[in-house]
Amino acid sequence: MDRGRLEVKDKKAKIGILGGTFNPIHAGHLRAAEEVYEALSLEKILFIPSGIPPHREEDLAPFDHRYQMVKLATEGNPHFAVLDIEGRRPGMSYTVDTLKELNRLYPLAKLYFILGLDAFLEIETWRSYKKLFSLAHFVIISRPGFDETHIGDVLKKIFKDIKYDKEGMTFYIPGALDVLYRKITLLDISATLIRNLIKKGLSIRYLVPESVEQYIYEKGVYGKYEIGSQLKGGYK
Repeated sequence: MDRGRLEVKDKKAKIGILGGTFNPIHAGHLRAAEEVYEALSLEKILFIPSGIPPHREEDLAPFDHRYQMVKLATEGNPHFAVLDIEGRRPGMSYTVDTLKELNRLYPLAKLYFILGLDAFLEIETWRSYKKLFSLAHFVIISRPGFDETHIGDVLKKIFKDIKYDKEGMTFYIPGALDVLYRKITLLDISATLIRNLIKKGLSIRYLVPESVEQYIYEKGVYGKYEIGSQLKGGYK
């Protein structure tokens, strides 16, 4: 398979899009993708690691490392796939450009852009944010400490005449695609937490897949930190 394109059996497939720095990818990302896949009966979830994010992240690992970690984390799941389109595209990685490219690659597919509630509440800071709602359905997923009632407040500032189906947890917007809200299992895990544990020489076991844990330490992705005694002997 071309790393920049996914072959799908049904040209009208429902495809989920999960982007992010994945610095590193962890159990929270994977479980969220699995639950959205099942809830919306999607054919695939595409993981798209960001190339150069506009909001620079501290301790951002090189793209190739982050891409490889996502590949390792998802390789055992037949309905997960990874694309490197942002890593190959020069300049900043803007979601609007990625969704435009995905619409060109899959003109008949229904795209579902998955993002956390915390990220959605800042959508007005994104480039060409209003355009995003015409390029893919939004799937907003719950996040610890964030209130979903604010979704409507954000949308009303951007669009007029919004209709909300409370039972289906879906917002219908004239001239745009649907915005769905889905509650998922709340795993309060962050990549920042994982990187901090690594720096302290503490275990990250069960926060990331074993293959990702091994890759991080073998490649020194986040520096050559001494692994705590609880990890010694884990890589044979």
